[in-house]
Amino acid sequence: MTKLGPYEVHPFADAFPLIDGEEFEELARDIKSHGQRQPIVLNHDRTVLVDGRNRFRACQTAGVNPVFEALPASYTDSMILDYIVSTNIERRHLNAGQKALIALEYEKAISGAAKAAEAERKSAAVGDSSSRNGNSSPTLTVADLPQSPTPEPILRPFETKSRERAAKLVGASGRAVQQAKALQRDAPDLAAQVRSGAVALDAADRQRKQRVAALPRPEPAPRPAAVMLTLRTNTGQEVAYPKPQGKATFNTSSGDGISWAEWSWNPVTGCLHGCDYCYAREIATSERFKAAYPAGFTPLFHHERLDAPANTVIPAQHRGDPAWKRVFVCSMADLYGRWVPDEWIAQVHKSMNASPWWEYLLLTKFPARYVGLDMPPGAWVGTSVDEQKRVRIAEDAFRKIDGVKVKWLSLEPLREPLQFTDLSMFDWIVIGAQTETRQPTGVVPAFAPPFEWVARIVAQAREAGCRVHLKPNLSNGRPGMQMPNEYPTN
Repeated sequence: MTKLGPYEVHPFADAFPLIDGEEFEELARDIKSHGQRQPIVLNHDRTVLVDGRNRFRACQTAGVNPVFEALPASYTDSMILDYIVSTNIERRHLNAGQKALIALEYEKAISGAAKAAEAERKSAAVGDSSSRNGNSSPTLTVADLPQSPTPEPILRPFETKSRERAAKLVGASGRAVQQAKALQRDAPDLAAQVRSGAVALDAADRQRKQRVAALPRPEPAPRPAAVMLTLRTNTGQEVAYPKPQGKATFNTSSGDGISWAEWSWNPVTGCLHGCDYCYAREIATSERFKAAYPAGFTPLFHHERLDAPANTVIPAQHRGDPAWKRVFVCSMADLYGRWVPDEWIAQVHKSMNASPWWEYLLLTKFPARYVGLDMPPGAWVGTSVDEQKRVRIAEDAFRKIDGVKVKWLSLEPLREPLQFTDLSMFDWIVIGAQTETRQPTGVVPAFAPPFEWVARIVAQAREAGCRVHLKPNLSNGRPGMQMPNEYPTN
């Protein structure tokens, strides 16, 4: 605090600029000729000068004994701050910059007053508790003070609004307050000139921006090197892969062409079947996804993804939708291909069985490898048949599979007319067309099966009691099913 005579000057009163020059001399002459018209205001114990610095100085200059009055003891710190604002704003001609700087000082002062009041309240609460326990002079530690889950919960809403309250009381605009804050931060000397009235706020802010623009830009901090994991292919080759930042979770399958499950999970990627139409190879070998598939379409084990079933949570708004419980496992691989090490399959199955609340949709062109595996209770065990030679393999294997939630057959893409001897071992059949893909060897065109191929399988599935799902690419024009378009001959 500054001092005038024997009195400390209230810090917030010092935020208002003093008058000087001819204006001050006129005030001193008036007091000498007519006396002091308005008393100087002190706090209740008459130690702090709250209002009247210019009158006090003018009385000293004029040789007149000043007249004082004291505020009531009931005036809190916040009330004193509001009193200083109201008395000075009413009689002072302050410009926009001065008002904005005062608003910032008020914000800081009112926040400090609120904190002091809260500290006093806590201290009184501790004192009351000690008195009730018969100890009038307790030795306190931080742990003795009243605690709460959120620090200073009473102050936070108050402090949030203090700037708005300050600007409103002082009459400053929000833009001006922001400019004043930037001046105090970047150019305190310009802020002092604005406070004295020597420079307008807008002019000072322009100078501040010029100074900031002229400052040398710091070199950007080097990005920390990614922590790399070592993954292995099916032949044991080591592949470097960036460690994910967060916990492993499923991927949402929206836009992936998976119409029967809302999630996909790829603890294994890559495949050696060599199907020329493979959508997964198109993705894994594209330049766009090169970083995500460092081994291309070579089979690769992602051990860092094994915790995804335990970490993934269904959004609250979808918990009643069965599709959000379904996870397509290895949409970018054939987990049960001949080249896949037994250890990979064992670890994936261990992860699935540890989180049995999911319905895991499995799919392979080697269904014989399912036999004897410990399947999770919600498994949908499936096989993919895209040509006639795979029909017998599928039928033979699925006659031996039991104890799973769903046994299903994927005919996607349906590239030739397939003849099944029996579909009764399947619960569900999915039929789809071949969409266009861009493979490393070039574009593989779309192919739509004729209506008869689809209709024959649907009829046979109905007879066997199978559910049927026709993929959207059979009917939405991309490529769309080849529907009969015949006319009678004359």
